[in-house]
Amino acid sequence: MDITLFTLIIYLIIMFSVAWFFSRKQSLGSYFLNKKKTSLWLMVFSTVTTIVGAGATVGIVSEVYNSGVSYGLALPISFIVGMFVLGIVAKKIKTIGDEYDAHTIVDFFYKRFDKKTGALTAVLQLFLITIWIGMQALAIASLASVLIGVEFQVALLLAAVITIAYTAIGGLKVDIITDFIQFWIILGVFIIMAVFGYGHVGSFSNLLSQLPQGHLDPFAFGGISWFVGVILLSGFLYLGNTSNWQRIFSAENEAVAKNSFFWAMPFILLLSMLMLFFGLIAAITLSGINQDKAIFSLMNVILPPSLVGIGFAALLAVTMSSIDSMLIGGSTIIHRVIFKQKNLNSTKELLYAKIITVLFGIFGFIAAYFIPSIVTLSLIVTYLALIFVPPIFAGIYSQKISANASFYAILIPSILLFTLYSFMGENTFVVTTPIGILIILLYDKIFKTK
Repeated sequence: MDITLFTLIIYLIIMFSVAWFFSRKQSLGSYFLNKKKTSLWLMVFSTVTTIVGAGATVGIVSEVYNSGVSYGLALPISFIVGMFVLGIVAKKIKTIGDEYDAHTIVDFFYKRFDKKTGALTAVLQLFLITIWIGMQALAIASLASVLIGVEFQVALLLAAVITIAYTAIGGLKVDIITDFIQFWIILGVFIIMAVFGYGHVGSFSNLLSQLPQGHLDPFAFGGISWFVGVILLSGFLYLGNTSNWQRIFSAENEAVAKNSFFWAMPFILLLSMLMLFFGLIAAITLSGINQDKAIFSLMNVILPPSLVGIGFAALLAVTMSSIDSMLIGGSTIIHRVIFKQKNLNSTKELLYAKIITVLFGIFGFIAAYFIPSIVTLSLIVTYLALIFVPPIFAGIYSQKISANASFYAILIPSILLFTLYSFMGENTFVVTTPIGILIILLYDKIFKTK
């Protein structure tokens, strides 16, 4: 058996063993919220591995390979802004979560505003998470196709079976524990890749001198407006993602919820800069490849054969750590909608929760099949998540904002996003985000809503 494939099989066995061990005597509370006992460093590294997921890793390396540093600089800055924003509001979100007995962002909108706002949020969040899962699924399918040489569709099916089964076993508790383990795998492998990559190019000056023309232009990807907009706005997208809310709700106290995001910032920055470096190495080393497979191809070139399997295992780790968080977030929303008013015994509820996780995961992988572009998927979910930010701030910090203002601040920008994206592409947010803010600020004044 090929040593790379053997390494991945061993890694999967270890992860499934960890999932099985920590899922014993499992309850619904641990499956969805880890019984609200998540400690600081488990929160920190779970957040890092989820944020620096396959979409970020594969996306940054592939786009830096393709167009230069623009995309690879903008996204890491937005990651840091996102962690800062979440750190600022996490304490308040945790307090609200305990007060409302909330599991997801949908519970917040439902109880702070009204049923129609909660229902709209549920639909859009499920759509957002489904696409996000699809984005991560593309990465894991690309990994499988490169590794064992099968067709993309077959690789996608294999990836679906592995990740959905793994996630359904353990829920949020196992997600957080395995994220902690996977962080150290990712960090170690990325550092090894950086060392071998530097040896491959010889020196930084040699690397920079061989880059294609325009690769050092910070505005090459989407222009100045896109770059500045991403830095100023897209960091807020993490506030609009229910997976981050669920992790905050699972923290053992408010201080842990807040501090975990601040402590995550230096680790995210380190991993992001390494990904940017890999993209630049790929730009001078590889040619004529599918850009979404740049990081996989780069590993085959710069790493010794004995370490390629470990490198692929790290990418599998970063992919699984993102998918399982999304799957649990989506299945929690669905479970709360279906079973909130029903009285079932805990064994049946837990069984139904796992079934919902499996079914929801299938939809996510189907999305990857129909929209096979990681960067396109990333931009769509970014702009959709941003739409939730104005009503979230209004709901947290003001009691004067009405349910109707929140509802239309979500509905109208969402319609515009799906309508205008095919024409405006990466600049769609310059329309949708300001309109959402204006509706929050002006709706109640115009219509004099109490």
